[in-house]
Formats: sequence, C-alpha cells, structure tokens
Amino acid sequence: MKKIILTTLLIGTLLLVGCGRGEELIGGETDEHGCLGPAGYTWCEAKEKCLRMWEEVCDSSAPIDTLSELIIRLKAYNNENGVMLVSSETEFNWMLKEGDPLKIKGESLSADEISGEAHEKLVAFFKNNGFEINLYNIADGTISGREGYKKGLMVCIVTSGITGYKEAENQWIPTETNMDVEIECGLLEKDINETDNWQTYENEKFQYSFKYPSNCLYGPLPGYCKQSPPEERPQECRCYLNGEDLNSVSLGTFTGPKDNLNGASFIVFHSIYVDYYSPPAGTDLVSWVKENFPHQDVPDESNMELDGITAVKVYTPFSGMAYSQEDIYFIKNDKLFSISILDVDNSDNRELYDQIISTFKFTN
Repeated sequence: MKKIILTTLLIGTLLLVGCGRGEELIGGETDEHGCLGPAGYTWCEAKEKCLRMWEEVCDSSAPIDTLSELIIRLKAYNNENGVMLVSSETEFNWMLKEGDPLKIKGESLSADEISGEAHEKLVAFFKNNGFEINLYNIADGTISGREGYKKGLMVCIVTSGITGYKEAENQWIPTETNMDVEIECGLLEKDINETDNWQTYENEKFQYSFKYPSNCLYGPLPGYCKQSPPEERPQECRCYLNGEDLNSVSLGTFTGPKDNLNGASFIVFHSIYVDYYSPPAGTDLVSWVKENFPHQDVPDESNMELDGITAVKVYTPFSGMAYSQEDIYFIKNDKLFSISILDVDNSDNRELYDQIISTFKFTN
C-alpha cells in the first residue's frame, strides 16, 4: 500500500512539474514560464500553458516548417483520430523523374489495422498542411499503394495496405477491410528542380522554347493510345506534345494518382490570321486584349512576365459548362501570342503549368 501511495504522489508531482511548478517541488531546469524541459515540457503561448511536446500540439493552425514539427503534429493529429503511431528511424527511396532514387534518412511512423475513415483523415493531413502529391512517388498495387508528398525540403512516403491478407491456393485473399500504414518522412539536402531533366521544345518560327515532362511522346497521340480509358493506358500514352503546327503547339496530359486522373492542356497559340492578330508596333498590350477579347475579364494592367516580356494573365472561373482556365497574352516581335491552360483550379494541374511556364524562354 505504501508503494502505491508513493507512486501516486510521484506521478502527481511530475504532472505539477510539467504545469509550471518544477523548481518549487523538486527542482530542475525550467524555462521562464516554469516548464520543465528535461521532462519534455515547453511553453505554449497559444494555450498559455506548458505542453508535453510529444503528445500535444501548441497551435494546430500554424504552418509546419521543420521535420521535428511535422512528426509532432502527425502524432498529435492521428492521436485525435484514434490512431497511435509508433516511430522509429528509417531510410527510404525518393523517386526522381530521371536517374537513381535519392536515399533519404528520417523517421518512420506506423500503425496497424486503422479504419478507412482514419486513413482518409491521415491523407487529408498532408493536403491540408501545404504538402503536394509528387507524381513520381505514386504506385498502385493490388493490395497496397504508395503516395509521396512534398513541401519545400520535407518529403514523406505514405504506404498503405489492406490488413489481414493471407496466402491460400496461390492467391491473396482479404480477411479484413482495415489498413496497415507506414509514413516515412525526411529532408532533401537541397530543393530539386524537377524540370532539369525534362525535354525541351523549341519553336524555330517564333523563336521560343519551353520544357515538358520527359515521359511525354512527341507528336500527335498515337491511335493505339486512344483504345482504352486514360487510367488503363501505359504511361507513355498519358502525355504528348504536338508541335506539327508551329502556330498552335499543344501539350495534353493527365495529372494526379492513377485512380483519380485530371486532364491537363497547355497550348501556345498564334493565329494564322496574321493581319488581325499582329498589333501595330507600340500597341499597349492590355488595351489591345480588352478590345479584341471583350468577353473576358481582362485586368486593367499587366500582371506577369515571361522571360522578361510583359504579359497579362486572364482567369476564367469554372462554370457548369467548362473548366476553369487561364489565358496568358503577350506580344513578341509585333505578334500577339496566347498561352491557354485548362482546369487551373486543380492543384496537380497548377503545379505542372507553373513548372512549364517557369521554363518558357525566348531564343532570339
């Protein structure tokens, strides 16, 4: 009985230590708020109290800027959703567009037999905290899948598989609907410019160039690629760049995971009606666009540049009849051009378009 009483008193003392009375009770190194650092407590301004760093999140709305903060928030977020994550050190592969994968050292968090709802919330955590799906770290299997997320230098791989598979008669037969999950997170040594290994398209007639994904076919989409739905096509049939018509160069592709593909379209256009679409020298770009495209909500002034050339970007929101769209107008050598991109509100499409536009150069 004495042992139980002493243990209870000790636990109570430690709890009081964490809540700001450390030096008064048992001494120890505390901060200016009385939080006992050696016991894992730190001051939380948002909640005005000491919090145990590995169990609670001070401000769940604050941005995640470090790997340690990411791990703390992942644990706390999943604890709130009934999932206890077990952590350990790990080394995992981060796939690149070209070449060998990067070996990343970091921390692994795992949980067994979580519900489908808990799994959806886990995935939502990354999307709600500024992480973007990386197209080159996605894999779908019969009983498991893998998704890669990236934010700045932080990268995470989420591997999920159905719980309770057992081998019988040379087949895998599901016995449960829950999922086993492993989350591996680490830091890149430097931010990778994913366009470095892309192909380069160059338009000799109008003297501009841009990069496009290395897995894209050049030329019109072959007929055999159109014989099955996009999700069933081989990878080389999901992206093409058609530059046969120098006046209208188009890239068509799909973004997002295999089970939720999004159509993307990037077109650089100069009309063959040269007289109409060749503004007089010295023409004001915005005024010209407003006059010739009155159906669009054109800004009152230029709002971007392409390789040092003034341009105006016009956004058209989604409607019941069409996807959202952006048209970027610019004048080069007294000729008007437009870059049209489709479904720009989709985050995966937006990432692709921004990457292509960042590589757009004039070659004269």
